[in-house]
Amino acid sequence: MKKPWSLKFVLSIFVMIWLLSACNLPGKELPAPANQGDLDQSTDVPPTATEELEEPTPSATPNVLVMESPDPATVAYDFVTEVCSAEWTTNATSRPCPGNLEDAEGGYITPADHTVIEGMVSVEAPLLIGLPGNGYPAGLGLFGKYPPFTVYPGDTFRAVIACQGDADCDLEFALEYFDAQGDYHGSAYRWYHKAGDGPQQIEADLDALAGQTVELMLVLRSKVLDGQWGVWIQPYIKRDPNAKPLPTAENPPTPSLNPEDKTPGVISGMVDMSSAPPYLNDPMIGKSSPVAVVFFNLSDGTYWWIHTSLTGHPYYQMTITPGEYQVVAYAHGVGDIPYVTAGYTGQNPSCGKNLKTVTMGPNGRLENIVIADWNWTCGGTAYRPPKPSGVPLP
Repeated sequence: MKKPWSLKFVLSIFVMIWLLSACNLPGKELPAPANQGDLDQSTDVPPTATEELEEPTPSATPNVLVMESPDPATVAYDFVTEVCSAEWTTNATSRPCPGNLEDAEGGYITPADHTVIEGMVSVEAPLLIGLPGNGYPAGLGLFGKYPPFTVYPGDTFRAVIACQGDADCDLEFALEYFDAQGDYHGSAYRWYHKAGDGPQQIEADLDALAGQTVELMLVLRSKVLDGQWGVWIQPYIKRDPNAKPLPTAENPPTPSLNPEDKTPGVISGMVDMSSAPPYLNDPMIGKSSPVAVVFFNLSDGTYWWIHTSLTGHPYYQMTITPGEYQVVAYAHGVGDIPYVTAGYTGQNPSCGKNLKTVTMGPNGRLENIVIADWNWTCGGTAYRPPKPSGVPLP
């Protein structure tokens, strides 16, 4: 007969089963060591999830000079667009435009649409970068003489000036001019700028020149040669779109106070064929092809026209009614080109410039209107009105 298990034996069995079960229970993660420096640095430790998702520190935002573009309707003259129409010199030698950095120490000018100015400020705007050259005997300077320009009442010159990059510049920025008689005026508009001044807004009232046709000149002067880099930012002449020119030889005063006076006036001038397409000139006989000259009346949308002489005589004279006019010449083209154009821009030589408007008053007279800008020859893209279908080519 078997003996029943004792209570002590049963309890021993139960304790053993419980201990064996406890070995298979899910474990808990141990907390990270309080001192990470106690980890063995030679041991490869995989990155934690926090390290993998960590974002890089953002870089510093660069300084930017925000320039508001002027209303195109108010821009009477853009010195950046026309920079290479100017004659650039150091008073000793002519300088190329755009400039050559390998020869920059002799004077340098170039247009650009962005640069970095003092304080490492980024600029994105039409601008000119210049370096004065050794203009002996007139000191260190860079001079850009622009083509003739007629000043209207209310015209103002505007720009922002600065040193370029980290240049330790000490410069004189100036707007100077030659008058219609060729006399030089060099002290009217000057601004002084040193590194550290920051971008400087400048403005010049040109009312004293209203009615005059002048050759404006941008100038940079310095006392030392090394590193005197300067920047003209958005240099232009601002004009009220409703401004009217003062009476000049090309825009004489109206002889009649009656606005209803439609007495015709006389316009005369010539078509300069020297820069016309070569096929329009015959060097063997010294004659040029005749052209059609059209006078577009902007006041009422009408036009008048005349042919120059079939014998190659380039002069013309025409009677037209009062109004504001643009004058364009048309000559026969070649191949698939039906015609080529030349326009009166108020400049000679001229290439790809905008047409100039002249005003004919009642019983007025406009003389020496020279049509010289042959768009096709120089690859210009300035607007020219299409030849009216009612105007035949000679």
